[in-house]
Amino acid sequence: MTAAEPAVERVKKRIQDGIVRGRYPSGSRLPSERQFAIETGLSRMTVRAGFQAASDEGLIVPSPQRGWYVRDLVLREPPSRLQSFTEMAHELGFRPSSEILDHRERPATLDEAHRLHLAPTAPVVSIRRLRGMDGRPVTVEDLVIPIAIAPWLPTADLTNASLYELFSTHGIEFSYSRYTVQAQNADATLANLLNLPTGGAILVATEIAFAQDTTTPLLSGTNHYRGDAYQFTADLTR
Repeated sequence: MTAAEPAVERVKKRIQDGIVRGRYPSGSRLPSERQFAIETGLSRMTVRAGFQAASDEGLIVPSPQRGWYVRDLVLREPPSRLQSFTEMAHELGFRPSSEILDHRERPATLDEAHRLHLAPTAPVVSIRRLRGMDGRPVTVEDLVIPIAIAPWLPTADLTNASLYELFSTHGIEFSYSRYTVQAQNADATLANLLNLPTGGAILVATEIAFAQDTTTPLLSGTNHYRGDAYQFTADLTR
């Protein structure tokens, strides 16, 4: 922020930065307008306008007689349903985004070849994307897909694209996924991408996804979710 920037915009960006960096967690109550005014040296009227601007962008919501709260930005994985990140975000009313960090063709590692039922060093496409909702980073996604499955993928534009939709346009539908979730701590690279402190809590979800009419894996994926931005639900029966 600069001194020349409008004061209302400075308040909004302060709120946005606090949300992105985890200072104001999802669903938490913001400091009062009075406290914000003291911290920023701005008038209560200006702070109130900044809060309203943040609300207009869907960052925060008012609660009568209680103040302002950070909008609940949590990606909730529905039980027993296979959905893409884009589908889940849209269903929850969020705006999904995607930043390509890596997209290239290379030989499969021995572990990848085993997971994808490939010959050693078979050609695959590896993709790393930073996925977000409403401008907030949610997960770093790593995907490995056999070239034999998707020969069109190396040149595809994956910016803000749903792989499920891209596969569907080529006549391939995802049917089921073997999925595991484990708690970990973010290393320096992941922490920087997800705006977390090094060692911050993340949930690591790994999967192997399959098509409808075959046992051949379509992709091997790993998502590194912010611990405060992802919730997985499962139906358990006895």
